[in-house]
Amino acid sequence: MRLALLVVLLSVVVTHATLRHVPADFNTVQSAILACVNRDTVLVAEGHYTENIDFRGRSIVVASEFLLDGNVEHIPATILDGSQPEHSDSGSVVRIISGEDSTTALIGFTITGGTGTKFRDQSDNLFYVEGGGIIIENSDPLIAFNYIYLNSATRRPQGTQSAGGGAIRYGYCSPRIHNNVITHNSGRYGGGIVSFFADGDLRNNVIANNNGGEDYGGGGLWIGGTGHSTNLINNTIGGNTSVLSGGGIRLFAGVLNGHGNIVLSNEASSGTDQIAGASANLHLDYTCVAQTLNGTDNINSDPLFAVQNLELSAASPCIDAGNPDAQWNDTDGTRNDIGCYGGPGAHEFFHYSEPSVEVAPTSAEINIFEGRFFFDINNMGTENLNLIFEFQIGERFRFWGIPNLLISPLTVSTYTLESNWDGPADVRDTLFVFHNAANVPSPVLFPIHLYPGDAADESPFPLDFALHAAFPNPFNPSTTISFDLPSDQFVNLTITNIQGRQVATLTDSRWTAGTHTVTWNAASIPSGTYFATLRAGKWQEHIKLMLIK
Repeated sequence: MRLALLVVLLSVVVTHATLRHVPADFNTVQSAILACVNRDTVLVAEGHYTENIDFRGRSIVVASEFLLDGNVEHIPATILDGSQPEHSDSGSVVRIISGEDSTTALIGFTITGGTGTKFRDQSDNLFYVEGGGIIIENSDPLIAFNYIYLNSATRRPQGTQSAGGGAIRYGYCSPRIHNNVITHNSGRYGGGIVSFFADGDLRNNVIANNNGGEDYGGGGLWIGGTGHSTNLINNTIGGNTSVLSGGGIRLFAGVLNGHGNIVLSNEASSGTDQIAGASANLHLDYTCVAQTLNGTDNINSDPLFAVQNLELSAASPCIDAGNPDAQWNDTDGTRNDIGCYGGPGAHEFFHYSEPSVEVAPTSAEINIFEGRFFFDINNMGTENLNLIFEFQIGERFRFWGIPNLLISPLTVSTYTLESNWDGPADVRDTLFVFHNAANVPSPVLFPIHLYPGDAADESPFPLDFALHAAFPNPFNPSTTISFDLPSDQFVNLTITNIQGRQVATLTDSRWTAGTHTVTWNAASIPSGTYFATLRAGKWQEHIKLMLIK
């Protein structure tokens, strides 16, 4: 695998005339770029470079020493940090926006700290802030083997329409985005990537744990532009979140073609969690996706990730389940594996992964007569989550059954607590959830209240979440929606139309435990089919509504 890669990468170097070394010959990456002519190469040694770079129309290669030996450890050790731009409106870490051709390449860096560039879009003549990590416009570069994380495109200075493409925004071009790890970026649409009126080729990338989507959706990837198409081949897209539809992918316009992708454990507060878009424009085959999707040999199965980096375990149903055409065989000659490690362009990644932990709900109210409570622990991270449960005071509770103390990447596990207390009623305890997730303090505290109910009236609070049928339904112009909360929760209740477009937000605030009602007055809304979607913590449900005028 590495030998084949080096042949390709070294051929890139050979075709570029002069090597300009940083920091041996130039103190900064930008000064080396400015000394280049077309076909030169800027070779950057390991180090932390706090600068925002611009290719300035030069069709050149800018690369870390990964270009020379294919050693992935150069990638996390060669950092382009764009957190201190000279001008706040030019906050992208890398700008390739001046007509650079397909011989241009950015290879082997960690790209972080970017906040996007303010520019006027050539299609609608409006201002946006886009491309937190990388912005590409009218240029066709190769973006390969980079770690693009903790960038954002969320700023909305006065006069701007929106912000998007937390990691990458490319428009009016045909870039190749291959073998990158794109994580923990944010954008008001396209938390990971925005493609706009472009024909991108995305292969063997990890796009995980990006977020945003409050303007136009798309937690991981947002695609727009009638008349253009995107190739999506052997990527793993998971753990991304969006406020609007398309937690994983939002196809806003254009066509999406591809095969061999894993798309799962993405979440949208309203609309479709995994892949949102017109089904006629989605042409995805041999895909492991957590939804029903038209196409050839798509599967909806747990991919059975291994311990780190979203690698597949030996028992994974994604192994040898990708495109059977020999041109897509894996590097060992076997049939294409689904996911980022499949196909002829696959390569190992450096160790980027980490676990995550979210507990929902955040507390428990247990009737002493009912004596049982269900809660979820969600690992939205890309590495196994290890857990240890301890109580604060005593053994008032026990787990019903044997708990699984290890949660695989991008997986939710449900646990059951059962009362084991025969002393005085109305007592309180705390479950300590110890874990190995660095992004959340350990332990997570889970308060528990054991209260004196009775067999006839088991609980002053509902025992579980529920979203009840609306009444009346069909309706004109108002209907009442009721829901149950077993504990205090932050509740988001939205209305979307049949196309997945949000038309109303009925609540987006914290509610106490109990049964509640909300009225929707749709006097200004046209007749049709609508969906009410309620999210409380990690719990989500929707119901259908019929408005007839």
